[in-house]
Amino acid sequence: MADGMTRDPFAPLPANDSSGAERDTWAPILPAPHPLPEAMRHRRHGTPAATWHYRDAAGALLFAVCRFNPPGGRKEILPLSCGAEGWRWKAPPEPRPLYGLDRLAARPVAPVLVVEGEKAADAAVGIFHDFVVVTWPGGAQAVGKADWTPLRGRLVAAWPDNDAPGRKAAAEVAKAASAAGAARAVVVPVPRDWPEGWDVAD
Repeated sequence: MADGMTRDPFAPLPANDSSGAERDTWAPILPAPHPLPEAMRHRRHGTPAATWHYRDAAGALLFAVCRFNPPGGRKEILPLSCGAEGWRWKAPPEPRPLYGLDRLAARPVAPVLVVEGEKAADAAVGIFHDFVVVTWPGGAQAVGKADWTPLRGRLVAAWPDNDAPGRKAAAEVAKAASAAGAARAVVVPVPRDWPEGWDVAD
């Protein structure tokens, strides 16, 4: 999800009118109190091209992240959270859970590889079998909004997307993991001569 975006894709969507008193009182609940709908559609972006499920350490669904690929436009990444009355296109509360908490809990002594974006994380799972792979929601600009405490005591390597925002984000991940109590946190030295923007999925 490193595409140079400066806005936080997890920021709440703007209201369409001024009669939003009820919406303002709605809040996400973690874990989600209702199952994820089988069919999802955003009023502007349509049907998601991909959906990722964020789960807690026990495997319970927390929220989802959806990717949209509009024709002729740039990708859109939006969170889908659940409240008492059902699902809405809203972000979970900060600090936001990591993607892969269930994998992390299942392998408590394995080293951890942190990559940028859910697509990259899924790709890395099939490549780096000795590592538990996780990512954070919201992309390069949202490292500080994630909950890094599950990495306490772990050996952590942050793999950057091969661009300036990706390298900055990976450095922030290593710093945040260390502050959360990681045993060690380093940044993987990705070759600079790789194509601009490459990530683990590439």
